[in-house]
Order: sequence, then C-alpha cells, then structure tokens
Amino acid sequence: MAKINYDEFAAKVIELVGGSENLTFVTHCATRLRLNVKDDSKVDQEALKKLNGVLGLEMKNGQCQVIVGQIIEDVYLAISKAVGDIAGGTVPDDEGTAADRKNMSPLEKFSEYLLMMSGILSPVIPGLIAAGFITCLLLVLQLLGLISAESSTYIILNGVAQAVFYFMPIYVAYTSALKFDTEPVLAMILAGAMLYPDWVNLVNAGSETGYTSFFGIPTLLTTYNGSVLQIVLAVFVMSRLDKWLKKVIPVQVRHFLKPFLLLTIMAVLTFTLLGPLGGLFTNYIYAGVTWVRAHVPWLAVFAIVAFSFTVGTFMPGFHMALIPIAFASLGDVGYDDLINIWFYCCTITPGFLALAVALKTKKNKLKQYGFTSAVSALFGGISEPTTYGICYKMPQLYWVGAITSMITSIYAGIVHLKCYGFGGYSLTNILLYMGTVQDTGNFTKALIGVALMAVCAFVGVFITKWDDSSYTDDED
Repeated sequence: MAKINYDEFAAKVIELVGGSENLTFVTHCATRLRLNVKDDSKVDQEALKKLNGVLGLEMKNGQCQVIVGQIIEDVYLAISKAVGDIAGGTVPDDEGTAADRKNMSPLEKFSEYLLMMSGILSPVIPGLIAAGFITCLLLVLQLLGLISAESSTYIILNGVAQAVFYFMPIYVAYTSALKFDTEPVLAMILAGAMLYPDWVNLVNAGSETGYTSFFGIPTLLTTYNGSVLQIVLAVFVMSRLDKWLKKVIPVQVRHFLKPFLLLTIMAVLTFTLLGPLGGLFTNYIYAGVTWVRAHVPWLAVFAIVAFSFTVGTFMPGFHMALIPIAFASLGDVGYDDLINIWFYCCTITPGFLALAVALKTKKNKLKQYGFTSAVSALFGGISEPTTYGICYKMPQLYWVGAITSMITSIYAGIVHLKCYGFGGYSLTNILLYMGTVQDTGNFTKALIGVALMAVCAFVGVFITKWDDSSYTDDED
C-alpha cells in the first residue's frame, strides 16, 4: 500500500460518508473507524471500499465501520481534527433516525445495543491489553528470579495492572458519558463514589440483612469494582435526567444548580436501584456461564464460537458487550475459561490461516498482505486484517477458519483451558495461561491448542481450492 496522507485520506472518507453534516458521532476500536451517520443512503459504500488504505467496510443500523487496520490512530486523529466536536461526543438523533429505530426488528435492536456497548468499551481495550502485558512481565521476572511477589517493585507494578480492572467503572463512566451526551466528569465522580473506601467498608462490615439505608431507602450492600453494566445503566439514566434538568432549570442558576441536582439524584438512583439492577443482570448471565461450566464445560466455548461465525457475523462488535463476563470470572475464581478462550480460538486461528495463505499463494500482493496479517493476529491479537482482507474475499477460507476455531474450542472445553488474565488471545500474551500461580499444566494445554490451530489452518488452506484473483500484482 502506498504511503497515505492522513489529512487527505480523512477528507475523502468524510466526503464519501456524506460530509461532516451527515455525522453524529466518531470513534474507533483497534482497527476500525466507527462513524455514526444520519442517513445511510448518503454513504458511498463502493467508493469507500476502493479507497486506498481501506481494508473493508461494514454498514449496520446507522453506523459505518471503515476497517483500516494498524493505521487507525493516525486516521482517527485526522478525522477528529476535520470534524471537530463530533468526535468523542454525540448529537441528538433527528426524528427520522428515531422513527427508523422504532421500526427495527428485535434482532436489529439487540444488534444496536451490542454496537453501543462496543463503542463504550472499545477505548478501554488498550488498557486491558497493557494490563495483560504487565502481568506477563511480572511472571517472566518471577521465573527469572529477579523479583518476588513480596517485593515493592512487584507490588507497585501489579497495582498498575490491577488498577485497570478495579477502577473499570470510572473509565466506562467517561466513555458512556461521551456516548450518551452527558457530563463526563460528573459521571466519573458517580463511579468514584461506587468505589470510595467508606462504601467498601460499609459492604465489608455487612449486616444481617445484607442491606443498609440511603435517605431511608433500603440499599443493597454490594461492591462495584470491575463492574461495567451498572455504571453504563446509571450514566444512561443520568443523560436523560441531564436533558430534563436543562429544560426546567432557569439559565441564570443552571451553572451550579444542575450539577448539584444531577449528582445528588443520580447518587440515590444508582445506589438504591440502578447499581443493584445492573448487577442482577450481570449475575444472571454469569450464573448461566457458571452452570454451563459445571455441567457441560466442553460446550460453553464451542457454543459462543459457533454463534460468532454464524449469527454473530451480522453483529459486528457484539463480542465487546460480553467482556464483563470475563471480568466477573477473573474476579470470582481468578481465571476466565470462556471469553478469553473464545478470543484465543478466533484470533490465533486467523494468524495461522493468513500465514498459510502467504506461503501458498503465488500473488505477491496477497503474499505480502498474508504475512502482515499473520503478524497482526499472532502477535498483536488483531484478526480483522485476515477476516476482511482474506476470509471475506475468499469465502472458502472463512469456513476453514470457522472449522479450525470450532475444533480448538471443543478441545479447550474438554481440557478446561483457563486464562489467568485478560488479553490471552495472542502468542505475545501466551504466558497468561501459566499465570502468576505458575500453572504449567494449563500452559502446556494452551500450547497444544496453538499447535492444533496451526495444523488445522495449514491443512485447510492447502487442501481447499480458493480463488485469489481478487489480488492482482498490478494493483496500487
């Protein structure tokens, strides 16, 4: 791919999505530029797909996802500079968009919810990945005998990694506030109150009933560290209350009265109703996962992998909404045997698939792209270049990847593979399967799973007939 002028690239993308006046929100994940648009019909999808630097495109429920791969940060900065306040914030939906939402099917509404959760959680993922790398670093330093778990260096560095999980509600409060167009700092203060030591002490002290009172209202004693859905629900309600207070409070006193009322009312609603309600929803999902883990452990990962390659294909970003299950598992039993294992099966597999394609094809362009995509998936934990640049262009390879991932998921379920931290879906973080508990047996199982993915992917690619004519060596 020729060197890209990011300002020119951003200007062209904005033009092809209908101009900045057609945008309502701009954000990004690890490889995709996410553009919420008012009118889908104004998006020139064919021209966007052909734009140099674009690896793929998905359009769903008013969100245009432009896949650009590893240049995403440069592209997003250029887009943000061009569109101004739209980036990192929202504007109210117009009547047409609201009417379209009312006409959505239940599946489309569910998909929209998952995309919303994806947009909220995507900015947090780099922190989670960093925490995984730090955990691996601590493990290596321990194995080399350079530090002990009692040393100040270990304690401080481990605190950096654990802070990502413990203070998760604060980060999610910020991204949720941007998503729902309300006060980010007030949302973060609300989340901070949920983690404040005095509240934690109240919970730890407990009571015979498991409740305390807040303005005379029975309040469930529960902790919120590492939680996600609770604060998302609270900030969503906060955004609606914020808009109502703007209408009813005179502008002369709004500057100080609105923040006071907003934070006070939301504190009551969050601690007495929204926090426990969000926790109840998370707990029921986690209870279901726990039941499957206890009764049919081999089925849990396979079921979610099979879903992601079928129905989940039409719900880009839905996996982000399920990350709270991994948090709950890591906090409860110290490991995750579902979400990270699912990512492990579906991210390392594309890496080997891309590597096999690069070795088999005679097209120089595809060979270069295959090697690059393999490195991205195997060592960066990012599979989108393979998915959109290879599997979607050569559907036979899509099913090679799907079957390989499903076979590995069954193996992982049978041997009860566990990941002791978030981010165990690349070879770079493979030590997370050993963890600080130094579970060498589990680590061996993880390596066998990697070998299984490599063998199945290479065999599938080399025995399957696929057409690589979409890659021509005279292309730019």
